[in-house]
Amino acid sequence: MSATLAVHRRTKGIGIMRLTTALLRRASQATITWGIIFTVVHVYWAFGGGDGLNESGDASLGASLYIGFIALLGLIGTIVAYGLSQPAGDDALQRRLHLLARTGGIALLLGVVVGVSNWIADGSIGDDGIAGIVITAYFLVGGALYTLLGWSDRGLPARRPSPRPAALRVDVAD
Repeated sequence: MSATLAVHRRTKGIGIMRLTTALLRRASQATITWGIIFTVVHVYWAFGGGDGLNESGDASLGASLYIGFIALLGLIGTIVAYGLSQPAGDDALQRRLHLLARTGGIALLLGVVVGVSNWIADGSIGDDGIAGIVITAYFLVGGALYTLLGWSDRGLPARRPSPRPAALRVDVAD
């Protein structure tokens, strides 16, 4: 099968999508980048930053702790994506990482569904404005990336050391 992404019956693998190594590596890198940006923005908001929020940045302690918890979840998601970007190792660990990626992807996509459903129910995007649309699109991308990694059927193959040119080889005599 020459397709980059093909759905197949699960036989022995952990997921249901077969991805080429290049696509899996790119998806892993994009997911790690997504998670870092998500975490940094939420840490900024947790410490009182207000840009991108509907508020002035004067959040209550409870709101700051909640946003800090979301930032911690973002950090955990970044670590999960990093773990899935490494060569496949322990099968039990890979299964757990895939399960966590699936869970994160589903949570992000559910956030998109709830946000868009509220807009539809209200008949407008209300006070969210363009920031709400951008944030919703960002969650959609994150949900798609984590779902892609979570349902991939394998980790990255072990990296082979690149051969050194003959001019750089050092022969050691016994």
